[in-house]
Amino acid sequence: MGSTAIRLNDARQRDDSESVPDRPRCFRCFRPHSQCYCALIPSIENETEIVLVQHVSERDHPFNTARMVRAALDRTKLVCGNSKSLVSAELGLGSSAGLLYPSKTATTLAKLPANEKPKQLVVIDGTWPQAKTLVRDLPQLKKLPHYQLLPTEPGNYRIRLEPDDVSLSTLEAVVQALRELEPELGDLDKLIGAFDTMVQRQLDHPLVKSSHYSGGRKSGRNLNIPAGLVYPEKSIVVAYGELECREKTEASDGLKSQRGPLVWSAHRLGVAQEPYLENFESFLKPKRPLTNSFLSHLGLSPHHFENCETVNEFRERWSSFLKDGDTLVVHHPSGIQMLEHVNAKLVSWMTLKSINFKGQDSRRTLGEFVKDECEMDDFHLPHVGRAGKRLANAVRLVKYLRKAGLKNLKVESG
Repeated sequence: MGSTAIRLNDARQRDDSESVPDRPRCFRCFRPHSQCYCALIPSIENETEIVLVQHVSERDHPFNTARMVRAALDRTKLVCGNSKSLVSAELGLGSSAGLLYPSKTATTLAKLPANEKPKQLVVIDGTWPQAKTLVRDLPQLKKLPHYQLLPTEPGNYRIRLEPDDVSLSTLEAVVQALRELEPELGDLDKLIGAFDTMVQRQLDHPLVKSSHYSGGRKSGRNLNIPAGLVYPEKSIVVAYGELECREKTEASDGLKSQRGPLVWSAHRLGVAQEPYLENFESFLKPKRPLTNSFLSHLGLSPHHFENCETVNEFRERWSSFLKDGDTLVVHHPSGIQMLEHVNAKLVSWMTLKSINFKGQDSRRTLGEFVKDECEMDDFHLPHVGRAGKRLANAVRLVKYLRKAGLKNLKVESG
């Protein structure tokens, strides 16, 4: 899928021309003339259009391989920006477009029959955190079918660190994809040869120590915050739900996604003019009596369910609370599955679980992270029980991420 390489630190990615600032450059590949590889790039008449969606930080990188792809392929185009600028960009995608992205629902390109192969293939050019953010933030990409490659050997992008042993650069991913989609297409080996030459020339340069480019996994420090969290269309609604009781006849495995909410708590951020709508809490009528041990687990008591709502009453009240244009934020996809199970209103949504907010220490729970990192003073919610505590933690985390994301996006756009 796109460039999965991570930009190296300043010492590692030092361009060989830095010691000679006035050295003439090629204005096609942007490399010094002594490092120019343009004569090696073939002209390839591909039928499948390659649409490169490039994160803005990749645009001027000296070793960006999307530049080589555009120079070689007959049918390719590039759109460059960050999440904020690309969210409404026209990508020119047709009905037979697909996204090269290894999601859980992705189909392996090699297994596609001829009549199901995409005529346009979107490839993201950026680091893994950037790619994940673009896929999540851009509505043009969300609706596309996902396709993936199955690399059998490591990529050769040794001048930039890779997240794992089989990650590919943008160029390598495009070449492998075209080999699957157009097996008879010629000169792809020549394009790989130009890429290998570029890599080797850089490694051979006397100012570069090859040990700096031995690869390695990413540090995990990137926050990868969705732009929609920082610049929501309207307001953000943070929600948390407790699953309804499982029926006695139900099996114990795989049924979380098949149950609706027993408790549903939500808080709206940034709507001071409608204070009566800021908080939402519902206790739904249970399917069977709640045991004391189960209530204790939820931090609740029987009196919380004395005036419980039916599913229809919950749907109606939730529909009034959740406004068109809101962004719904839940901790886990199961929260969305609860609403879907009872046919409750849904708007644009995202999950906190998909955001890397913990950094390198992935062992901390959300509650532990909030306690250690987020502001805790002068913030109280009226919600009760375990759902209330977890909702409060989620709200604190959203506030933290919005501040951090605003800072990051300002840096990107600058």
